[in-house]
Amino acid sequence: MMNQTDRQAASHGFTVVELLVALGLAAVVFGLIVSFFADMGRSTTTQNAAAAAQQTARAGVDFMAQELRLAGLDPLNSAGAGIEEISLTGDGTKVRFTSDSCNVEIGNSGTCENPEPDGNVNGKNERVTYVYDAGSRVLRRYLYEGTASQTWTPLLEQVEPNPGNVPLFTFLDGNGLPITVNNDRGEIRTVLITLTVHEPAGRSKAVARTYSSRVRLRNIGL
Repeated sequence: MMNQTDRQAASHGFTVVELLVALGLAAVVFGLIVSFFADMGRSTTTQNAAAAAQQTARAGVDFMAQELRLAGLDPLNSAGAGIEEISLTGDGTKVRFTSDSCNVEIGNSGTCENPEPDGNVNGKNERVTYVYDAGSRVLRRYLYEGTASQTWTPLLEQVEPNPGNVPLFTFLDGNGLPITVNNDRGEIRTVLITLTVHEPAGRSKAVARTYSSRVRLRNIGL
């Protein structure tokens, strides 16, 4: 049985001090829970951004590699296809090349699903330029740069051209040595592409991922 003192204490409920202590403990626990979920959310956002940056960089490099492998394609030995211009200074951010890979004229609505060589490089997608615009941080793809038919589209955005001072394009000769003189572009046998893409990761932060590929120019130097 409860004595009179116990009954009086039970009837009084919690004291102000006890309530303050309970509220304090609840606030600490709630703060820890909020912090945990916030950290988990930031981690998830960063991981998703990193995956997106990696995928974007890889897709861009693979697209360029596919087109670069056509450089110099000249089945009839009359088109003069090859590497037309490269950038060796600064970030190494330009390459222009041609291939006799499409017999459909520019402006024609047809496609080159079953291409036939026609002895020139005046067809669709036969003169391609990749150039990096440092101001906008956009890697552009030009068709027929410098001609009346010139057009360009953005290939990738938020691009860092030379992570770790590695050029966007590194041009190598048949011995794997870097080409250092523009006039030696006829000696190019391999192009090393190194690309870094930034992806927003919340709160004005960004993550960066780098992807590289070594492209053998199988139609040049045959």
